[in-house]
Amino acid sequence: MNLPLKIARRYLFAKKSTNAINIITGVSVLGIAIQVAAFTLVLSVFNGFEDLLLSLFSNFNPEVKVEPAKGKMMEIDSITCKN
Repeated sequence: MNLPLKIARRYLFAKKSTNAINIITGVSVLGIAIQVAAFTLVLSVFNGFEDLLLSLFSNFNPEVKVEPAKGKMMEIDSITCKN
């Protein structure tokens, strides 16, 4: 077992007196737990947005697009709409 893990285990499972190391450890564990929960929530929300946006824009931006490799092509600027 490496030294940092041994030291961390010693102070994490030490007697529960109110010394600075136990308070710092508790604050650190609580902070990391809150960060992990927030990160999980943000990723879940963005995953939902991705599904929503893919369903909305799948008609405009298809997964497979057929284009000629070479030959005649029409430029978008050459098409004019006259009303």
